[in-house]
Amino acid sequence: MITMFNILALTLTLAYALPSINKVYSVALVFPLLGNQNIEFERLKKNTSQIRLSGLINCKGYIYNDINDLTDLKDANYEKKMYMNYELDNTLKNIMNKYRCSIEAPYYDVSNDIILFVLKINMLGLTKSVKLLNVISPILHPQVEHNDY
Repeated sequence: MITMFNILALTLTLAYALPSINKVYSVALVFPLLGNQNIEFERLKKNTSQIRLSGLINCKGYIYNDINDLTDLKDANYEKKMYMNYELDNTLKNIMNKYRCSIEAPYYDVSNDIILFVLKINMLGLTKSVKLLNVISPILHPQVEHNDY
């Protein structure tokens, strides 16, 4: 039986590359008339990363990966690539369900040291390309990214 969580876990695959442990990546999204949403990602240990949300939505959740659970998928150029499967904790699953949003095409760009993904917020009819930049220290303010309306 295919459930919403199975579909979510399938869409949350990342090219088989991971940021270094303890590195922090951040972005501040601006939603006109609604407010700001800060997203921070930190890889805590080999198979665990933390997502910290502040602004419109405030919470902390975890993403678990299994380097032994790989999937062969084709990228946009129809080239076969290895992708690592991820699972969200219940906190993040609940946020995704509550706000009817999804994350697609997550990718860690090793050469530029950035995390990229597409955020879809169905209740707003919004699709946004998101780029999390590596920050030297979590104390620094995140990069502000404006929506193109």
